[in-house]
Amino acid sequence: MTARLTRGRFLRVTAAAAALASSPAAGSATRKLSGTLRVIGIGVDQLDQIRKQAEKDLGFGVAFDVTGLGTVIETVLSDPARYDVLSGYHYLYSLLWPGGGLQPIDTRRINRWAQVSNLFKYGKVRPGDPRCSYGQGDAAFRCLYVDGSGRYPSSPLLLPGANTIVQWIDERTDKPHRGLPEPRHVDGVPGVFNADAIGYNARVLAKRPEGVSWAELVNARWRGRVALAGDHTIGFHDAALAAEAAGLMRFRDKGDMTRPEIDRLAKVLIGLKRRRHFRGFWEDYQRAIDLMASNEVVVESMWSTMVSQLQAKGFPVRYAAPPEGYRGWSGGLAISSAIKDPARLQAAYDYINWWHSGYAGAVVMRQGYYTAVQAPTRRFVDAAEWDFWIEGKPAARDLPDPYGDVAVRRGHVRDGGSFANRTCRYALWNTLQREHVYQGRRWQDFLSA
Repeated sequence: MTARLTRGRFLRVTAAAAALASSPAAGSATRKLSGTLRVIGIGVDQLDQIRKQAEKDLGFGVAFDVTGLGTVIETVLSDPARYDVLSGYHYLYSLLWPGGGLQPIDTRRINRWAQVSNLFKYGKVRPGDPRCSYGQGDAAFRCLYVDGSGRYPSSPLLLPGANTIVQWIDERTDKPHRGLPEPRHVDGVPGVFNADAIGYNARVLAKRPEGVSWAELVNARWRGRVALAGDHTIGFHDAALAAEAAGLMRFRDKGDMTRPEIDRLAKVLIGLKRRRHFRGFWEDYQRAIDLMASNEVVVESMWSTMVSQLQAKGFPVRYAAPPEGYRGWSGGLAISSAIKDPARLQAAYDYINWWHSGYAGAVVMRQGYYTAVQAPTRRFVDAAEWDFWIEGKPAARDLPDPYGDVAVRRGHVRDGGSFANRTCRYALWNTLQREHVYQGRRWQDFLSA
């Protein structure tokens, strides 16, 4: 296990990283990496066409190590020499950062840092707009910045030992804390993100997406025809959104549930399960699609890519734009603390900067996801794609997914509308609760009831 990243060690690590960056071999004139840059993650943004294009543009090899979430966590915590770049979710940083397996990233070396969406820096896509919500839980702006000076407050929802992860924006004022400048370092540079909700069979549940509440997941009308994600970090949060929307219980903060709140939600879910409310719990992508396509479920936890795939085949599934708001997720690219070679460190920065140069953003856009730096993406998509995915306009033609298959039929409009509308309305972000171990235990109690 690597050493915990305390404030004192953080200052030593950033000083060492700065020295490495300013060494004669570092910077824009550094020698090219002679080996292969190793990127570890669970595969959301590790598509083969992205790897091939990165190799072509960067001039060095790139290897994607796609593995399970548990293996990613264990590798970062105990074997940082195994990888160079981590593609990980922001909600994991309060668990990973204290282990010392990641190094602070200097935003002055991120070429398009100024173009990174305000959603990551300020917490809202339109800072200061009261119509936009921060959302509860591990929103990226609460998990992004790292600083050991003590000038910035530690983020309030983090796990013990993660006190060098700080929050720049004061949510009470929508402004920087005490007028302080933006922190210089981050734990992971923002990459892919999205706004998730629930899929529903519009032939049975005849409502527009804006009228479909999270409460439909616990609506007795759909007894036996409801499915949830089997992973407790998603399924439990979807259930919490549903229970609160239906008036079954209230939470002080769904992103930081207390044990009594977890127990009460578990009791609600177990009661529903014993009444055979749920048709199933999916663990993989195809299972979720099959449950909807077979008409076994009317409403279920789904990802936008699942819905798009079914819609392209003519199935009458829609994606809710819940009045309560979306459940958000976001990922970032981090750098291993084990890198000692300046050329390898520069290659890691080069890869992250390449991610913001447009091609990768175009690929993930065709999955229905967003990228933190959007403007360069326009060079790699045509007007019809940009208008549909970002502007919320009807598709002017059939649109492709990343593999060239039809993802969107001509005339279709994205459920939820434009990028600006969807990303202004977050209710909750994927979160590693401070009581995540207990939450996981109660989720298993529910699944086995």
